Amino acid sequence: MHARGFSLLELMLAASLGVLIVAAVAQLFIGNGRTQAVLAGQARLQEAARLALDFIARSVRGAGYLGCGVGDLESALNADWPQLAEFDLTTPVEAYEAVAGGWRPRLDRLPIRPGGAPAFNARNRINAGRLRPNSDIVALRRLDVGRPLARLLDRVADPVVVADPEREFNVDTFVAVANCAQAALFRVTDMAAAARGTILIRGPGTGPFENLAGASLQPANAAYGGLRAPDGAVAALVVTEIYFVARGAGENNRGRPVWSLWRKTADRPPAELVAGIEDMQLLYGVDTTPGHHRSPDRYLPGDAIGSGVVSTVHVSIAASSVDAVGAGDRPLTQTFSRTVAVRNR
Repeated sequence: MHARGFSLLELMLAASLGVLIVAAVAQLFIGNGRTQAVLAGQARLQEAARLALDFIARSVRGAGYLGCGVGDLESALNADWPQLAEFDLTTPVEAYEAVAGGWRPRLDRLPIRPGGAPAFNARNRINAGRLRPNSDIVALRRLDVGRPLARLLDRVADPVVVADPEREFNVDTFVAVANCAQAALFRVTDMAAAARGTILIRGPGTGPFENLAGASLQPANAAYGGLRAPDGAVAALVVTEIYFVARGAGENNRGRPVWSLWRKTADRPPAELVAGIEDMQLLYGVDTTPGHHRSPDRYLPGDAIGSGVVSTVHVSIAASSVDAVGAGDRPLTQTFSRTVAVRNR
């Protein structure tokens, strides 16, 4: 009985089929891996955009909050409001529109370096050289949750606030005392214990961020609180939040810089909030009807607001995955938008 093997042609055909099968399986694994990377990248950029929009929306909703409502505002510091970008309660929403070659209005009013407005701590300025060109910037200002006054406050006295361990003040914080008719900004230079709470001492000085000697805290010429109770009068920290897109701390997996959403809060240093934010574009809903000030009748870029009352802010965020690519090895990018009402307009 004769044994019969495979012919050379059969062996070559089998080997070719094997190579094709192995190549197909390898291509399938490569494709699945790429698909997984793209899906993971999309999930990450969506999460980054959601976080960025949530940060900005929270600040927009609170912009202009001054307690129960304030008519007269006064700075009891040596510097007037326009010099106090980190604490200027007179401008709840301040917009900077990205234009060719920079921003309009110019960024000189913000605490940036080089140049810019005075900053309480010069080391905590925004680095203009790291800003993302063609991306808008916005400053949003409000009062934090206040502590009630423990006693009547007259023109030149130091406020006494009710003790509250959840909302503590510190030396060198900037506080506004406010009621439903007036508010005044001052700097806490020292603190002392009182029978019902804490005395916020505002000692005078000569610098722009020092308290003006003998300055009144009553722009409306009325005491804060009544004889028996504070009647809604509070002392609260001043919060200014400046949002901008700038170069992040790291690089993506292709060695390119990562752009991030940043926020500078009051006199603190800028903080990187969300990586992978390529751009931020803002439109402002403005009510141009005299005496109306309820709902916007048009949306304008930041440099066209003028004296209009901002009722809503439309935020568009371009997010990019820092470690995944789409077709043509280009980074995955997607734009997300949200319109937020300014509740305290």
